[in-house]
Amino acid sequence: MAAPPSPWVAGLRMKCPQCGEGAVYDRYLHLRDRCAVCAADFRAADPGDGPAVFVILIVGAICAPLLLVLQVLHVPDWITLGVTFAAVIGLSLALLPLFKATLFALQWKHKARQVTNEDVR
Repeated sequence: MAAPPSPWVAGLRMKCPQCGEGAVYDRYLHLRDRCAVCAADFRAADPGDGPAVFVILIVGAICAPLLLVLQVLHVPDWITLGVTFAAVIGLSLALLPLFKATLFALQWKHKARQVTNEDVR
């Protein structure tokens, strides 16, 4: 059996963190239950809200200066808002699957999982 791929590579390619071949998603932001290639069970890992936090910070760091530049250049307000709004939506929709798959792959590599009531006892 081949060594598992780097979680960074698997995540950015949105592929299985165990085999590096099967797709992680069956539709937008919905993780598959199992890898179609190696049958790895994906149900135990869940990146939760972590990807959204990273995406919010990155998109904000890009779009806030964009908004300020457009204001300094005296671009009409409706264009400024339209461009900024489109940038926020576009970047968020593009980056969220990449970050979710990458955090999922990192969880997989480090065997992180949700804490249950049985773990607390």
